[in-house]
Amino acid sequence: MGGRGVNQWLLLKELPPAASPLSAENLLVIGTGPLVGTPAPAACRLSINSKNPFTNGIGSSNCGGNFGPELRLAGFNHVVIQGRAETPVYLFIDDRRVEIRDAGHLWGKTTWETDAKIKEEIGDPNIQMIYIGPAGEKIVRGACIITDLEKAAGRCGMGAVMGSKNLKAVAVRGSGSVEVPHPESFMEIVSQILGKLRANPFLQKRGEYGIYGHVLWGETLRETSWRNFQGGILPSPDQIAAIHPDIFLQKFKKKSISCWSCPIHCRMIHEIKQGPYQGLISEGLENNDIQLFGAKLNVFDPEAILYLRSLCNQYGLDTDNTTGVLAWAFECYQRGIIGPETTDGLELKWGDVGAYIQLIERMAARQGFGSILAEGSQRASAIVGNGSEKYAMHIKGQDLAEQLWVHKGWALGTVVSARGGTHTRGAVLSTRFESLSPELCRKYYGLEKIGRPNDYEGKAPFVVLFEKLQALADSLGLCTFATILWAPPPQAMDQEDMARLFSACTGIDISPGELMKIGERIHNLEKAFNVLHADWTRREDYPPWRFVEEKVMMSGPFQGECLSLEKWDKMLDEYYELHGWERKSGRPTRETLEKVGLREVADILGRAGKLPEA
Repeated sequence: MGGRGVNQWLLLKELPPAASPLSAENLLVIGTGPLVGTPAPAACRLSINSKNPFTNGIGSSNCGGNFGPELRLAGFNHVVIQGRAETPVYLFIDDRRVEIRDAGHLWGKTTWETDAKIKEEIGDPNIQMIYIGPAGEKIVRGACIITDLEKAAGRCGMGAVMGSKNLKAVAVRGSGSVEVPHPESFMEIVSQILGKLRANPFLQKRGEYGIYGHVLWGETLRETSWRNFQGGILPSPDQIAAIHPDIFLQKFKKKSISCWSCPIHCRMIHEIKQGPYQGLISEGLENNDIQLFGAKLNVFDPEAILYLRSLCNQYGLDTDNTTGVLAWAFECYQRGIIGPETTDGLELKWGDVGAYIQLIERMAARQGFGSILAEGSQRASAIVGNGSEKYAMHIKGQDLAEQLWVHKGWALGTVVSARGGTHTRGAVLSTRFESLSPELCRKYYGLEKIGRPNDYEGKAPFVVLFEKLQALADSLGLCTFATILWAPPPQAMDQEDMARLFSACTGIDISPGELMKIGERIHNLEKAFNVLHADWTRREDYPPWRFVEEKVMMSGPFQGECLSLEKWDKMLDEYYELHGWERKSGRPTRETLEKVGLREVADILGRAGKLPEA
């Protein structure tokens, strides 16, 4: 359909399984969906796909902003980049004219410096760009791609892939338009959806506070990733109060902005007016940042959190992967596994902002111990050894950002994620939907109530459904915050809205059911890529030991909670059955692939000996 779906199809068709993620042979595919560049609400998203430097499976990132719409206005839906330039370059797309320009003078620059210099060089302050920072140039596995200064196409090491090609940036300027065959009916549908979204209390709060504003305060902080997931310990009341959403709203909020065609305005601009970080203006604080810098690294200084996040963005470092490997290092230091002789003389004490800053800088430059951290916790622990492997909290090789003890739908969706341990591919946060009546659940999700967060029953069907919905949103180019994936219905975009928008935009009539089949096809396509390229089986779909063997130590209704492998296996069986995959291997069968329209993919897996035996 577009975006992530077409990107992944191109990768499976054109990339040999033996290709290394950081080789010239690897592809970097940039794609938009059919709704991007139109007035469809929240139709701003850009998908970037490649082979993942952490997992060897799919690398798939997504970001908002204005680059995707500008690319479509320039006349392109997808850009495929292969090979490696002999010297640093950037790509300039000026409507239909494409040129490769020298970027030697940009090499070593931060993302912020790169943004300013390319705009000055082209002579257009409104040019749209994606770019990497020094971390991508140094092939740091956790490097990401940045747009609009602080919007990240995060996870999966896409910045490292871009850096491996000596590609500093892609700049685009478009003066065209996206034509739709039925503009009047299309705009009527747009108006109806806008009315729903503007009336949604959840989205109203997000527009006031920013992305961080959806936090169910107290409950969310009680289920933290505290100090590398050491038992879900509850921070003190003073620590919680120090980083409450109201602090950022009242003390630091400068204004709010939005991505292309989005009515939510959830991107907050924060300004620090005094103290050691005085003068910093940053954008887009998210709940992840509070969980990762606040709880995971034990930093309860709001100014420091804003600064650390912004520093990562300037260097082009994904915050999830960066805090993951830092947390591993600090726990290893805490337990005496490593010492100053390993860390270049640095003393690693939890909450030491100065140490975090130095290590982030060294990671981005691949200097000393920073070069080890640049590999991510799984590879770093293999280098360090001495039992450090135990404290590398990763899934399929990529550092874990999410805690998995309590919310079983969240845990399942995170662990089985095709891109390796992330919640944005099907994880379900029960507390956001448990208040829905059975009638609303059936109407919008086709399922009964989701149940309590720590119930195993009823979670697999929601995860499977959310995987399909997420694939649809990414392939249409929609921000999931505006859909029933995140915003509770009925005042959010559902399958019927998506089908109506697609039909009016393309002239291709499609039903919600047919649309969901496309989502299922995309998810099976990604699963097939992982089987072919990373040889994944059922063994990769289990949580890290910590969430099984160590219990939550916090007080409250979930005290003592952990994952039961026996119940996990039953949930995993149900998940595989719902997808039509073999239980034993966790792999799609020929029958399933052909059923969703992927006969050619089934043939490819069959020739490689990767299909389950009939």
